[in-house]
Amino acid sequence: METEQKETEKQIHQTILMVERLLRMESVPKAELLVFSQWLKRFSKQDQADFFERQAARWASELEGETEEVTHEQIEKLLAPVIDHLSARSRKKVIRKEMILSVTKRFLDNIQWKKSLENERYMTRFFGSIEDTLEVGYDLHVDAMLIDHDIIRTTDEALVQKLIKKVEASFIPLIIIGPNDVSVRQSCYALGTDDYWDETVQIEERQIRLKRLLRKLRTVSSTILVDELTGAFNRKYLQNAYRRRTSRLERDDQLFALAIFDLDHFKGINDLHGHPTGDLVLAELAVLTKQAIRQEDELIRFGGEEFMLLFSADHADHAADMMEKVRARIERHTFPNGLKITVSIGLTVIDHPTMDLEEMTSEADEALYQAKRNGRNQVAAYTTSTAKEKITALIKIESQSFEQLAPLALPDHAKYHFQVTPYEETTCAPLQLCVLPLHQLAANDFKLLDEWKQSREGIIEAIAIAPEENQVLGHALERGVTDYCLSPLDRDQLEEQIRQWIIRLP
Repeated sequence: METEQKETEKQIHQTILMVERLLRMESVPKAELLVFSQWLKRFSKQDQADFFERQAARWASELEGETEEVTHEQIEKLLAPVIDHLSARSRKKVIRKEMILSVTKRFLDNIQWKKSLENERYMTRFFGSIEDTLEVGYDLHVDAMLIDHDIIRTTDEALVQKLIKKVEASFIPLIIIGPNDVSVRQSCYALGTDDYWDETVQIEERQIRLKRLLRKLRTVSSTILVDELTGAFNRKYLQNAYRRRTSRLERDDQLFALAIFDLDHFKGINDLHGHPTGDLVLAELAVLTKQAIRQEDELIRFGGEEFMLLFSADHADHAADMMEKVRARIERHTFPNGLKITVSIGLTVIDHPTMDLEEMTSEADEALYQAKRNGRNQVAAYTTSTAKEKITALIKIESQSFEQLAPLALPDHAKYHFQVTPYEETTCAPLQLCVLPLHQLAANDFKLLDEWKQSREGIIEAIAIAPEENQVLGHALERGVTDYCLSPLDRDQLEEQIRQWIIRLP
């Protein structure tokens, strides 16, 4: 019985991931939605409930007269009952949509706005300065950004321009929130904002205007396919490129490989030499890679310092040999500031047209992290044993709460295996999330947060346990705390916040 329950939970999680991906797309091929409806049918039999089977039948009926591409509005309508059903089954499995990032020093004034976004199933993140926002770089996928005018007014102009340039390059909607002043509004539009909200714009109107901007983002993103910094294709290009190659595989038996490579110790480059140097390294690495691959091979910028390659290969050894040439060329090259850079590469071979893109990406990811575990600067091909090896990440909870809450139900992640431990344990890991009382995080002017930010050994983030939504909590969120829970802790709320942190991880 317990095994069946775990399997059902896994199926629910996989279904949620599929729904979240569909919600982010401006349009979806009808064939892909019909495949998803078949997934719902199979899940219905395993789940011994007829809800998903009824939905699959409804989809087949409603899609019968549709064109080959289904619009975002139609997708939302089709998915609405599924979203409600999945969300109702477990509070910690709420389906999330876009990530909305706010840069403000007035967190307490934004509490209701944050809650209204989360009620609409958006993900939220708050930062207290443009410097902190730039520090995140590409590590956090952002769909819209809101900035207080006071932050812009008190920040160095060069930093403001740098952020706006990054936002524009990614076509991320930018909204500035400021006073009801015509001259300020005009200066913000001249600066490059997509919308301006003063105090007369109420939460309901904010929601409508935000949805309109996000709809435009989806339209633009579906047509703009090249990453401006590196000249590589972007992630919007990936789906169709993969589909073309699986069609060729089905027609001509032409196998192909999917490789993901990641710069080793890239965070150290940004920390020691600055983000402009990091950007130059990424741009030059893309040029080198294009020189090392064939004209028909496709280079895609997959994340911050991660790139993906789709290329024809006869078998795994052939693919590994090709990627070894890329790795060696990068290792020999001298980058800006005399830097020597290495990359770790993971790959998998696609030998059947039904192999799913997300599954194959996960396999290549597993191989990449095997290469990193084995010492970096090497190529690793996916095998069935690879999946058993994941990087350990720690979720540390202050002891009293740990006793009350452990164990926690957490989703799977392609790269990380999560362990939940008391905060007082001295065990370390390259990635940690600490759930601590606000007073502990705020002690000595947030000394702990500053130490974690300077850490060269790994990434440490925090969720604060707060007695109330007060000014100290506002300062903590400005200083980089990921989120907060009000005490006494609610298990479902904490699990949901940790789940959101996990699914945002690259």
